[in-house]
Amino acid sequence: MDTTKRADVPGGDDLPGEPVSLWLATTPETDFPQLKSDLSVDVAIIGGGIAGITTALLLKERGAKVAVIEARRIAASVTGNTTAKVTSQHGLIYDHLVSQFGMEGAQAYADSQQAALEKIASLVEANRIDCDFTRTNAYVYTEEEDELKRITAEVEAATKLGLPASYVETTPLPFEIKGAIQFSNQARFHPRKYLLALARKIQGDGSNIFEETRALDIEEEDSTCRVATDQGVVKAGKVVIASHFPFYDHGMYFARMHPKRSYVLGCRLSGEAPEGMFITSDAPFHSFRSNPLETGGEIWMVGGENHKTGQGGDTREHYTNLERWARERFDVETIEYRWSTQDNVTVDRVPYIGKASSGSEHLFVATGFGGWGMTNSTVSAIILSDLVLGRENAWSSLYDPNRFKPLTSVKDLVVENVDVAKHFVGDRLSVKEEESVPDLMEGEGRVVELDDEKVAICKLEGGATHAVSATCTHMGCVVAWNGAEKSWDCPCHGSRFNYDGTVIQGPANKDLKKVSLNDKE
Repeated sequence: MDTTKRADVPGGDDLPGEPVSLWLATTPETDFPQLKSDLSVDVAIIGGGIAGITTALLLKERGAKVAVIEARRIAASVTGNTTAKVTSQHGLIYDHLVSQFGMEGAQAYADSQQAALEKIASLVEANRIDCDFTRTNAYVYTEEEDELKRITAEVEAATKLGLPASYVETTPLPFEIKGAIQFSNQARFHPRKYLLALARKIQGDGSNIFEETRALDIEEEDSTCRVATDQGVVKAGKVVIASHFPFYDHGMYFARMHPKRSYVLGCRLSGEAPEGMFITSDAPFHSFRSNPLETGGEIWMVGGENHKTGQGGDTREHYTNLERWARERFDVETIEYRWSTQDNVTVDRVPYIGKASSGSEHLFVATGFGGWGMTNSTVSAIILSDLVLGRENAWSSLYDPNRFKPLTSVKDLVVENVDVAKHFVGDRLSVKEEESVPDLMEGEGRVVELDDEKVAICKLEGGATHAVSATCTHMGCVVAWNGAEKSWDCPCHGSRFNYDGTVIQGPANKDLKKVSLNDKE
């Protein structure tokens, strides 16, 4: 394996597999340039994942000059760590949507997701992209009798909406189930191979992709926007924020959704992998599907162990639990890869796609995909390319970020923000004051108070110690140690920082301040 493609995680632990996603391990690194000087374009797109890249391509195809601005490397963060299911089946969602948004709203969601699936298929075919795109069935199944009512209600809702849904009592899985909903003619693919091919079509003819260029601020003016980055300024008539969690947050998105993390093991099975994509209907959530390898055989991806970001306890245990669960149900020969990913979940389970705030005329956003980023990102690209160019879109009202929230969503909104407040206050009070720098075990991280300052200290395998401020640069919550990824994660809004304090994931866009332990002794 080419270890240069490994995630930026120090080695030396005893967890299974290489700490890198299948997608990153089997594709070359990108080398698009940094922004070198100020630039003017029609549309600036912040974020180089599937939402940003697809939006940029659709806009360029309609004649716009675009600039994609990525803080690190394109298709390497959230998109680079997905399980890449291309499906309109998003768990048990359609019965919920009918009750929350009525048949009209649920129909818009169903139509848009199916259209996104077919848009991906058409882009693959039109551009002859070799990305392992394969049609397959998708299943939501249960092993519990009590869950069957939810399954059958979902089948009824989905079929009324014209989706390719049916109820089944058996699946290709090697164990018995009580029942499942099956969506036919869905798809899976290699997301990095797909996106790197799309990216090559964006670059050139007045359009650009800039990597290692972090957007820091946006100024909205009468007829244009000014995007300040750490490498220069990009002026644009319109700006799309597709950075997973909006770093420029005048729409209060931090209060209207929560981040969650989940874990994946890439396994080789002793026999043939079951055909299809599978998720459980009930907690604890698990998902699985396979992907072929160019060297032969398949990788069977087993996912699960969800928790809110920064609130997962000892994150190493999640990989251990997942391995135990996988070996109980499948004939696992070896575990080749392990990785984790992060998703944002809105209070009503529908993404926010459209004008960033009610007063914005030039600023647009796409966020809150709830773990279903492949089709939701493509829906975002279709809607935003229309809105940016002043065209009507039949689905835009459902996804409008400024939509009215039903009462049940308001209740969820209160619950989410009580949770944030609990961590903002409680985590501060729980930090213990220390008289001297604590003696840590290798791989351990801890937040302590030294000389009236909250300090996040970790010791890596090999003995190197790093100390940074424990205060998240987004809104001041206290970060928590993620031992599996060697990162500091914010339990309030999901910002993540490397062990040395550098930003991995927003909404924070400033590093944690480095702390000298010599001054604390």
